Amino acid sequence: MSDELFDKDFLKKLEYLDLVARRLVFGRQQAMRTSVKKGASIEFKDFREYSPGDDPRTIDWSVYARLGELYVKLFRQEEELDLWILLDTSASMDFGEPNKFDHARRLAAALAYIGLANMDSASVVPFAQELGRGREKLRGRSRVFELLDFLTQLPAQGETDFELATKTFVTRVRKPGLVVIISDFYGLLKAQSAIDQLRFFKHQLYVIQIASPWELDPPIRGEFRLVDTETSEHEDLTVTDSMLKRYKQAFTSFSAELRSYSMKYSIGYSLADTETAFDDFVVKVLQRGGLTT
Repeated sequence: MSDELFDKDFLKKLEYLDLVARRLVFGRQQAMRTSVKKGASIEFKDFREYSPGDDPRTIDWSVYARLGELYVKLFRQEEELDLWILLDTSASMDFGEPNKFDHARRLAAALAYIGLANMDSASVVPFAQELGRGREKLRGRSRVFELLDFLTQLPAQGETDFELATKTFVTRVRKPGLVVIISDFYGLLKAQSAIDQLRFFKHQLYVIQIASPWELDPPIRGEFRLVDTETSEHEDLTVTDSMLKRYKQAFTSFSAELRSYSMKYSIGYSLADTETAFDDFVVKVLQRGGLTT
């Protein structure tokens, strides 16, 4: 892993990405983050007839005095939106050159910084077999250094249990927010089941699949022992051209299935090749409308 995960150049790029986000996304779409709700707020919207269960404080008694009927006031208020970044810290992420986990942490930091600057709060929560404790409900740009320190010390180890992690998340986080999942998504069926839990609780979702050049096109031939980084299980095999062709087809199919699943349920999806600079990747996400409400 990199000794200088977040250097001065990285911090400069964060400022640039914030400017891009403000111009492409938040500047033109701020109005989309409003909703009509009952209760005191900054802007009166409309009236409607009273229904059992409405807050009595919203009743307009002057209308009742004139018409003899109960009406409640509706107000327009800005709706809060919290950004939650779920970061896969399982052992399979610590792989490749450039390293997948380094790349994932840089992406998490960049997206969180945009959230700190433009949204109500930003959180980065690690998960592997269980959902960890991260840096949660951070507000304001100044908290980015706390977040970078946390990410720098974060290890990648253990197996992945998507379902347990998301089950814990939805019990811990009740209010729907924007949830970005950064992972290699190995164990796809369980990953889809986990994402279904998040969809059920009305979270807006964006998934980022991390992949190294080696995973996309393995530069190997001959006799090898392949070791599972999470379970330590291994298999000895002879890697041939036909085997590599089947592997590439399987990996392409794996990524296509995750993308197809995401499209089916209106979930944002991007494949993040670690050879693509993190800032270039984030700009592309923003240009496609990522991190919108």
